Order: sequence, then C-alpha cells, then structure tokens
Amino acid sequence: MLELLLLQYKEIFGADFPLAEFDGRQELEVINILYDCVLNSLPYDPERKITPRITEAPGVKK
Repeated sequence: MLELLLLQYKEIFGADFPLAEFDGRQELEVINILYDCVLNSLPYDPERKITPRITEAPGVKK
C-alpha cells in the first residue's frame, strides 16, 4: 500500500513525498499521512493535522 500511495503522490503533485523526514516512524503513520494527502489533493504539510483512517495493517500484532 505504501508503494502505491507514493506513486499516486508523485503523479498528483509532480514531486516525491519527503519520505526521508519519516525515518524511524511507523509505516502505518506514514501511510495515513500519504493517504490524507492523496485523498484531499493537498501536498504534505507538517503543520496540518490529519485524521488517521487506516488503523491496522495485515501482520501488525495487537
């Protein structure tokens, strides 16, 4: 899912998502940020608060 969202982000905004800024953070958090950007057609802004829409991923232990 992450790879697909990264491709969609690049298609929409014509630039790569700043993935390096998220080194050490959980993949699910990055997915939610990317999903919000793509869904709302808004480029990444570290000041914008997002509502997590994806709360679990396959293989994640609870």
